[in-house]
Amino acid sequence: MMRKGIVAAAAAGVLLLAAFARPPKPAAAAAADCDRECLNHFVDQYLDAVVAHDPSKLPLAKNVKFTEDGVRLEPGDGLWATASGVGNYKLYFDEPAAGAAGVFALIQENGTPAILQARLKVVGMKITEIETLVARKETTAFLNTDNLTAVRPVFLETVPPADRPSRAEMVAMVGKYFDGIEQGNGDIVPFDKDCIRIENGIQTCPGSPTSPLGALSCGAQLSTKIFTYIQSVSPRRFPIVDAERGLVLAIVRFNHPATSQTVEVPGRGKMTMGRYSQWPNSTQIAELFKVKDRKIKEISAVIVTQPYRAPTGWE
Repeated sequence: MMRKGIVAAAAAGVLLLAAFARPPKPAAAAAADCDRECLNHFVDQYLDAVVAHDPSKLPLAKNVKFTEDGVRLEPGDGLWATASGVGNYKLYFDEPAAGAAGVFALIQENGTPAILQARLKVVGMKITEIETLVARKETTAFLNTDNLTAVRPVFLETVPPADRPSRAEMVAMVGKYFDGIEQGNGDIVPFDKDCIRIENGIQTCPGSPTSPLGALSCGAQLSTKIFTYIQSVSPRRFPIVDAERGLVLAIVRFNHPATSQTVEVPGRGKMTMGRYSQWPNSTQIAELFKVKDRKIKEISAVIVTQPYRAPTGWE
């Protein structure tokens, strides 16, 4: 009997040691416990809490980090004080393996429509990060919320697993877009021939056929060098890559030193650049890219004007 007891105790000890030796669950796997539906629920909770002006309605981590338009605030500040409703337009995007959720949404602020971009980081079923941009008529050069009635179907399409590029490949493709802006060269960007770009609710490529260069494709617009007043696109971050839907969220800062206001456009002569070239400023931009067949098919952006090289809040 004593020998059996010794053997049993030894076996229990081995099991105990094995349990302690087992590596901890990877952070990515833990984050993946919250799937797309779960992450979108966190987004809905966030929107409801903002409209209720009550951050206590959210499962916030003790050290949660929150920014609005690049400024570090406490939950309850900024839009939390003025939001009066959420519209029907909600474009969700998620990266479950990273615990990352995002949304572009139409929101009412004291009864006036604005466009909200929000990014949440969820760890252990707690929100640890909230990053937002709010495109208000007071903080951006152009805005049209009337066009945001329904999410464009291309953003909801699922990419077959065999056709999904890696995260690194998708980020590299989108990075070429910002390189093309800096270089004034649309040829280096993997655009779909029918690519569309919508910024703050306004289609800007192809844009209005009656405006200078408006009818040009996205790539042809860049190659005119009309956007080279954007001296640099820095910093650049890619916090959400939704491989299932072929979506990449880029959060970047365009820097406009206003050192030149005109450009020599090939075949058209000297032209005046856009209004952002007229004084030193930067724009903080949340830009969502749809990648389909390894081409940039569509772009949707939320843009907020800021002082030149203003901090993004996430350096």
